[in-house]
Amino acid sequence: MSQNNRIFYACQAVAITLEGDSALVAGDMVHGVQSFGTTTTFNLEQAFEFAQIEIYENIEGLPDIEITMEKVLDGYPLIYHMATTGVTGTANSGLAARAAEKCDVRLGIFDERSNNVASADSNGPLVAGGGDAEVEVYLSGMFVSSVSYTIPVDGNATESVTLVGNNKAWLTGNDVSITDAVVASFNGTDSPRAFGSAAAPSGGIQRREDVLLSGSIMPLSIRGVVGSGYSNALGPDGPRIHVQSFTCSTDLAREDILELGRKNPYYRPATFPVEVTTEIEAITVSGDFISAYELGDPALYGTIDSGNNTQNESIFLLLRCGYGFDLGSKNRLASVTYGGGDAGGGNVSCTYSFSNYNVLDIQDYVNQGLVGFGGITLGGGFDGNGFANNVGAGAFPSTLLT
Repeated sequence: MSQNNRIFYACQAVAITLEGDSALVAGDMVHGVQSFGTTTTFNLEQAFEFAQIEIYENIEGLPDIEITMEKVLDGYPLIYHMATTGVTGTANSGLAARAAEKCDVRLGIFDERSNNVASADSNGPLVAGGGDAEVEVYLSGMFVSSVSYTIPVDGNATESVTLVGNNKAWLTGNDVSITDAVVASFNGTDSPRAFGSAAAPSGGIQRREDVLLSGSIMPLSIRGVVGSGYSNALGPDGPRIHVQSFTCSTDLAREDILELGRKNPYYRPATFPVEVTTEIEAITVSGDFISAYELGDPALYGTIDSGNNTQNESIFLLLRCGYGFDLGSKNRLASVTYGGGDAGGGNVSCTYSFSNYNVLDIQDYVNQGLVGFGGITLGGGFDGNGFANNVGAGAFPSTLLT
């Protein structure tokens, strides 16, 4: 039993593994975690009967477990990827393939008096040993339910993931799986992952300066964007647009498939199609320049979008540490908001909201060996060696910008 008086960030550690894998290794630990929470709901259904007002039976259904986690984007594997590690290769690592994968999640709670979990005493301060967790909550058979990425102009870029399942157990003593060997790297010297060498740093925790517009594709709806290829938001003197935030997210609505003879679901598939949303806020210098006509934009007459005001657009964002956010080529402008610049001060900004269905390919060069627009669906993208050699300078060779 834990001897702690409280639990705080320095005495907690999170691990994610394939479903059923209890032999944890250091690579199963999640780095850069900012928050972790669980909610357990016992679904009750009441049955009554004639002849009495009192309840006949309070029937307990299947428990619902929900995990919410957030981490900074720091070059280490993403929660989304760690929770769907059953996917192999790049051809099968899109949204549909990853939505089908299950994982196990473990939260280890250590001695609060240690500076880090690697130096914590095992199973309590009175027992000598390594950094075994004193208490561990084990959540098995978890599916990704929602995922969101935010890159703001102020603060750190973050990943937020929600996972859902039906099993949770609290473990102590020899039943815990987060042992001293697994958390050895959390010894007070852990830091954001370097990209590959001192000559090609990752930029540490990703912030606004780590967005590489030279390898990104912004939608043409944003005033100032030129062309539809890489670096279309970058001019000879710097950015053509003044982006304040970039957010992409999706919510995978899960359906329980039940069968006679078992209480838990046979399967919990994501209900496709799923909507993927992207919001880009930018300071405007001349207005949003988004027109809306009853008969459609005249500029689109004679095209497949004749009679419409909007058309399909490509979106891809690249970060210095090797993460790529590929939203595909069929994003449609759903709304634009013009506001700010009131008498109290501040600048006018426009928020562009885009929508697509079923396309949210999150790329990680370090683990996938590939990053770039269409890198998963089409097998394209940047040359990996060129990216690794030039990412430290924040620019790409001209051959990668065509």
